[in-house]
Amino acid sequence: MAISGVGNNPYAFLNTGAVEKKEEKDAGALALEDFMSLMTTQLQNQDPLKPMESGEFLGQIAAFGTVSGIGDLKTSFDSFAKTMQSDQALQGSALVGHSVLVPSSIGSMTAADGLKGQINVSEPVTDLKVQIYTETGSLVRTIEMGSAAGYTNFAWDGFDETGTALAPGTYQFKATGTVGEENTAFATATVAKVESVLVGGAGKGLVMNLAGIGAVPFSEAQEII
Repeated sequence: MAISGVGNNPYAFLNTGAVEKKEEKDAGALALEDFMSLMTTQLQNQDPLKPMESGEFLGQIAAFGTVSGIGDLKTSFDSFAKTMQSDQALQGSALVGHSVLVPSSIGSMTAADGLKGQINVSEPVTDLKVQIYTETGSLVRTIEMGSAAGYTNFAWDGFDETGTALAPGTYQFKATGTVGEENTAFATATVAKVESVLVGGAGKGLVMNLAGIGAVPFSEAQEII
């Protein structure tokens, strides 16, 4: 005798709460089966007197394949870009606390390390000198370097001309020497500590926040110390 409400299968109630899961589909995506359905409909409704040329048919298939391939390629590149950005973040975190040499005419002087930099002496000179200024432009120290050529390092201990220790902070500097009979200014770089690193957007790469200088693209780093 069958139990009322169940029928011949006494276990039918076990499936009454099951809900069939359907795979979600992007309503805006044109899948291959959709394209083929459209093509079939087009063939069925074409003018018998002007049937579609096989070349035209194949051209439409090729066009669909190209568009689909470009979409897949874009997805792959987006994924690759995200991976590269993550790698940049990891590399950037390793820079924090280190010092880098970057093109600059300003630098941060500390009581422990003073201020260090480099001069690109493009023409050999015998009277190279580095002048140190405050942020407001007051000359506080002149360092006589003598003869130099090529890349030349310099260091300032943080003392002024009278031997007084100045307050740590940001200072300006410039390097000059006589080339021929003219006083010539040379390109300079400074050693600065990396305080933090920002992972930029597309095409921007890493941006370093340097003590006493501010934001500088990692691409400008000439040396990691």
